Amino acid sequence: MGGGRKVTTVQERLATPRAQDYGTAGPERSGGLSRSGGLSDVLRHNLLVRVARLHYLYGLTHQEIADREGLSRIKVTRLLKEAAVRKIVEVTIRDPVVHSLELEEQLQETFGLKTGIIVPTPPEEEELYDILGRFAADFLMRHLRPNLNIGLGWGNTVNGMLPYLQQAQHPGINVISLTGGLAANRRQPNPYDVVSATAQKLAAAPHYPLVPALVENEEAKTLLLRESKMQEILSMWKTIDMALMSIGVISADKGFYYSFPNPEAEAQRVRGLGAVGDLLGTPYDQSGRFVDADFMKRTILIDFRDLKRTPVVVGIAGGSHKVEAILGALRGGYLNTLITDESTARAVIEHNGPRG
Repeated sequence: MGGGRKVTTVQERLATPRAQDYGTAGPERSGGLSRSGGLSDVLRHNLLVRVARLHYLYGLTHQEIADREGLSRIKVTRLLKEAAVRKIVEVTIRDPVVHSLELEEQLQETFGLKTGIIVPTPPEEEELYDILGRFAADFLMRHLRPNLNIGLGWGNTVNGMLPYLQQAQHPGINVISLTGGLAANRRQPNPYDVVSATAQKLAAAPHYPLVPALVENEEAKTLLLRESKMQEILSMWKTIDMALMSIGVISADKGFYYSFPNPEAEAQRVRGLGAVGDLLGTPYDQSGRFVDADFMKRTILIDFRDLKRTPVVVGIAGGSHKVEAILGALRGGYLNTLITDESTARAVIEHNGPRG
């Protein structure tokens, strides 16, 4: 199954997705997933199927696949050989994982994304943070390179990457918080903690502004931004190569809202402005327009103009309660990569309306 051989008669068979098949589908010796491997098998199989499809069904060369997936050409060749050995590629491509390249491509085409990654929807929604985190970690690890500047937001899905990150083999990697700090909240990880833990996992250098993400007024923000350490962070925010962040909903117990004297009243006020979600705590409406200009004057975080210039901006979110928030973020053009689950992806496309 080398790169020089052209296969012209390849058919594709997708197994009917069932919740009980998640992570346990197929016998060990027939190209399926082992019952003992769980999500690690899912990730490996996902990559093998993706590379095989791109080469044999869509005609991409080894180098084109390498460029698209953040791999070396040699790695792609080895993956294709492994796919043949494991009987994933014979004449058919078997995909017992609930994974749809066609759905990813529909997301990319509809919203102008560079990459869409669709993960299996688990039987229980509370398992979703772990699954999204694992696929996000896999995406990050495959795109690591020397001197990479990684920007991180906060949120449970971003925090879900931590158990699955491995020490990087590249020098000069920086992990940079995209916001100031948040008050202690047991239901939400602090940006400082996420950045520190990620940097430790990757053997990278952590960087974060030693200021709160939300300050009293615009004057206080102006004074803090003048500090020398903040000037360094402001400069680093302009050099981010890859940003990863959760996509939030307007909730009294998360984001900035729980730090207010009456969190629910503040969340209701923002929802009353038409907000359906937030990025880095910044609320936006269903069209992706920011809705609270006065609020933004008090926040210390990366300038969204710099964020839009970042080569890779990854949004990580899933679940039925996140559909409107994801759709607004996509319509606003803040992301060029989305990691979500299959059910959520289909709902986002459906809510966006018919194409054309």
